Amino acid sequence: MVSHKSATTANLKAMKETKALVVDTGMGHFKCGFAGDLWPLSVVSPTFGKTTWEAGSNQRETFVGKELQNSSISSARTNPVRHGTVVDWNSVRDILKCIFKVEMKIQPEDHAVLMSVPPLCSTTDKGKYAEMLFEGLHMPAIHLAYQSHLSMYSYGKTSALVVESGHGVSHVVPIYEGYILHSITGKVDYAGSDITCYLMKLLNESGNAFTEHQLNTIQDLKEKCCYTSLDLKHDLSLPVEKQQVDYKLPDGHFITVGKERFLCAEALFKPELSGSQQQGLSQLTLACLSKCSADIISKMLGNVLLCGGSTMMEGFAERFQKELAMMFPCDSPIIATSPQRKFAVWIGGSILASLNSFQDLWVHRYEYEEHGSTCIFRKCF
Repeated sequence: MVSHKSATTANLKAMKETKALVVDTGMGHFKCGFAGDLWPLSVVSPTFGKTTWEAGSNQRETFVGKELQNSSISSARTNPVRHGTVVDWNSVRDILKCIFKVEMKIQPEDHAVLMSVPPLCSTTDKGKYAEMLFEGLHMPAIHLAYQSHLSMYSYGKTSALVVESGHGVSHVVPIYEGYILHSITGKVDYAGSDITCYLMKLLNESGNAFTEHQLNTIQDLKEKCCYTSLDLKHDLSLPVEKQQVDYKLPDGHFITVGKERFLCAEALFKPELSGSQQQGLSQLTLACLSKCSADIISKMLGNVLLCGGSTMMEGFAERFQKELAMMFPCDSPIIATSPQRKFAVWIGGSILASLNSFQDLWVHRYEYEEHGSTCIFRKCF
């Protein structure tokens, strides 16, 4: 049996000889790379294919990323993350193992890892993250960090109102002097994927016949052709030819997209358009800020940070600024928009994990084996 002392020595040696990993797991993409780098090395869809081979076969079962796209093997495809929450831990482990070994060509047991977790992550799920990383992937040391904290660090702030909308979930998170105000943090289960589905519905109502198998094409159309209207009535009153653009489909044919270009984004502000009964992002932000004390609210309104891919849509920042200013006419809200905000969580993690002052916050394997998940809460939260 290896002693704690020798295990500690081995862990420290591995960490000194290799760069720490930074991993952000989302419903749209898993972003993985090395601490201190400007950009993730691997950005892979968590949708994976699992194939069952004959008993005794040494063939791999899980395929992700380029391998899945290029694979001629028939397999069922699924996503282990739903609305920002992991629903299939074994599959997340298998996907990360594939990314590390196949895409990044590294051995996970040689690297410490900083892993992002949702701002409202449960105690149970934090323990499952630790179990997956230590017992499933055999990492020598780990650190768990809230996604909203990391997004804020990417902006260089210590207090802010983080408004993040990614692929499957949106949050409004007030952070004051480094502490998340969990009791007033807002979450809604809609984001970019819902806008994509709503866009498909609008396009089909205009005479097209897209199916769910073409959602990747619809998402590409959304990213290239769509925008958030600053004045909906004005844009709807424009001549049809000024609303329209042509989009080239994968088969080479073109379709003409009109008012759908700006109507789809309205579902972020009015989710009932896409069938959701939850609050729009502006109302969610208002509900959060209305629960803040007077001294905190001014700090929040002066540091509103947009994060996540859905906030990248043309015109979104201006529309959000306009709606927030109407809600708080005397406070002049200030909204910050980093051009890299689609990867704000990963970038903040890369910055944090590379700091000399952070290195004492790693949770080592021997600590986990001796104290279980309690050491995670002590060092990470």
